[in-house]
Amino acid sequence: MTDPQTEPKTGTTNQAMAGAGELAGKAKQFAKDRPYTAAALAGVVGLAILNTLRGRR
Repeated sequence: MTDPQTEPKTGTTNQAMAGAGELAGKAKQFAKDRPYTAAALAGVVGLAILNTLRGRR
C-alpha cells in the first residue's frame, strides 16, 4: 500500500494556474464593464498597501 503523503501531487500546479487564469479573465471583464469602479477599487487597495507598509521599518 502506498503512502499518500509521500506520493507526488501531480496536476496541483496546473490546476492552480488554470484557476489563476480564470480569475484574471474575470478581473479583466470587471474592469471593462465598470472602469470607474475598478479604478476606485484599485485606489482603495493601493492606499491600504501604502498605509500597511508605512508603519514598517
